[in-house]
Amino acid sequence: GHSETLFSKSLNEKRQIMVSLPEGYDESGYSYPVLYFTDANVHFEIMVSTVNFLQSADIIPPIILVGIVNGPNRTRDLTPNVFSEKDLAHPWFQKVEFGGASKFLAFVEKELIPHIDKKYRTSEFKVLSGHSFGGLFSFYTYVNKPNLFDGIMAISPSLAWDDERIIKEAKQMIEDKSLPQKPLFISKGNEQGTTITSYQSLKSLFESNSSYPMTSKEFPDESHLTVVFDAQYHGLKTIFKEWELPYVEGAKGLDVVKAHNKKVKEAYNIGFSSESWLINLGNSLYYKKDYAAAIEAYEHNIRLFPKVAYSYFQLAKTFEAMDEQELAQINYVKANDLVPATHRFKSLYEAAVQKTKSAD
Repeated sequence: GHSETLFSKSLNEKRQIMVSLPEGYDESGYSYPVLYFTDANVHFEIMVSTVNFLQSADIIPPIILVGIVNGPNRTRDLTPNVFSEKDLAHPWFQKVEFGGASKFLAFVEKELIPHIDKKYRTSEFKVLSGHSFGGLFSFYTYVNKPNLFDGIMAISPSLAWDDERIIKEAKQMIEDKSLPQKPLFISKGNEQGTTITSYQSLKSLFESNSSYPMTSKEFPDESHLTVVFDAQYHGLKTIFKEWELPYVEGAKGLDVVKAHNKKVKEAYNIGFSSESWLINLGNSLYYKKDYAAAIEAYEHNIRLFPKVAYSYFQLAKTFEAMDEQELAQINYVKANDLVPATHRFKSLYEAAVQKTKSAD
């Protein structure tokens, strides 16, 4: 990733953000969903590695990451105003600056998101994630700007803030039917006290209103700080759960894969799907020796992803199994041409080309 600095009129100060683009971004031409998250100064590397792992396993789609750095003014940025006299009487509130969530949200909505949309190829699907006060801010955003994001992750959120005011506001909005039904992931570690009671209050609220797609997950072996890694992993899987196509399901046929492609494009407002789903189907058909159907799957994948060498390689392998040496050689050559000299399997692609030439 890389760092950028923006001047925020809403906050009247410079703000640092950290951006990570998906692999192949420069070549693809695609527009991608965006994950925004707070506390990038401590969570950026963890989030990037988690996203990269899930993408490589084809569990979530490629996404753009935008982390907001929250430094000395973190409490000010991420907390709403406090109206509870009991809370305000606590000595802690005399020592810190707080209550700036509305201005920080204005920065995110009116300055940061437009900046990212202008500079990068983004789809309209946006997710917001935060931990602790960041989790409070995520849920605050859901309640105050419910249509700004398409998914919310609140990790060990500090929902007890201001006598659980944000939960009470959410309850009223649910009763008024003014809170949209957006994917919501909440989690906690082994915290004690008000963190537990407020978490349970929010969990019970959404469980009693089952039409809302809320997922909760607890990590009793993790502390308030260490819960971040596991929670981000499971939260991303939850928000992007429509993406994954299990091998067994995808092996049922081309129509199944096409339907799944259509579903994920609509779910995340994107113009691409996964190159591996049709390859998996083709491989399954190849090992069943249903070569004609395997060829159909590989060729359809090539139409969708004309620069994926492995599709041509497997297509050539299928033609070779059918003793169609000329067609095999044509596709082995195409595959080899797409693989750079530095590729770790380059020798295998070159050997396949030479093998079919020798067969001639």
